[in-house]
Amino acid sequence: MEVIDGNDFCMQGTCVAFGDFDGVHSGHRAVADRLLQAAKKGLTSVVVAYDIDETMLKDKKILATPEEKQYLFNQLGLEVLISYKTDGAPIDVERFIRDILVARLGAKVIVAGADDVNIGALRAGAEKYRYTLEECKTVLADGEPVTTERILKELEEGSLEKANEMLGHPYLIMGEVMHGKALGRTVGMPTANIGYKPYKQLPADGVYGTISDIDGKRFKGLTNLGHRPTVDNFDYVTVEEFILDFDEDIYGKVITLEIHATIRGIRKFKDLAEVKLQVNKDIESIRSYFESVS
Repeated sequence: MEVIDGNDFCMQGTCVAFGDFDGVHSGHRAVADRLLQAAKKGLTSVVVAYDIDETMLKDKKILATPEEKQYLFNQLGLEVLISYKTDGAPIDVERFIRDILVARLGAKVIVAGADDVNIGALRAGAEKYRYTLEECKTVLADGEPVTTERILKELEEGSLEKANEMLGHPYLIMGEVMHGKALGRTVGMPTANIGYKPYKQLPADGVYGTISDIDGKRFKGLTNLGHRPTVDNFDYVTVEEFILDFDEDIYGKVITLEIHATIRGIRKFKDLAEVKLQVNKDIESIRSYFESVS
């Protein structure tokens, strides 16, 4: 997949979808599937995903960073992803259709969800600007449309499985492996401390079964996500991954963490020895879980 990072582009003969695509959830994936079908008519499949200046996010939480969107869209087989820079201000949709999608991308087909906030403008512009509008049916979960807001709420409330169901894939955290206190090494269980953006929505505090993508290789693991009451009383949240059957130096590498299953909540233990005993139990739970779903 070609990635264009910025607003300098010019193409012809494309089928296009545009929007936030936050989380690249199951509704977005339905749009991507329709794009791939349209591309069979000799068109280039293009997604224009808004990349909001992070200084404008303030207290807003998001499901996917631009890098995580790239990772997810690449898996879907699309040809071009444009990370379109915005300042977060409302976009003049008709002008965007005319000046960006039609004039600069040469859109012959535009794909959107039937419940897209811009669907009225897209319908009105189809005849005027001579493109075909393809509308996707709304994807539902429990009888209600799948939305970014619903998924954010499920994650915040600790319903990872429901969030993953609406996403259509395991929730992702992509970040650089940072140096931490290295306390895990003292009990023979070194962990990778993964950095994350402050505006990235994290699942509720807990211990999770995860898979790490490291240089294209996948490793099962156990991730402690949240506060660490046994070792400190700091108010910041950490993402610490114990990677099973792995012993390599990965400091400074960017890894992609797939969060598959909730194992248990955060607990305060008497000491690190008690932590090790519990972690050994958690590892057995993780192995059993992945064996059951393989």
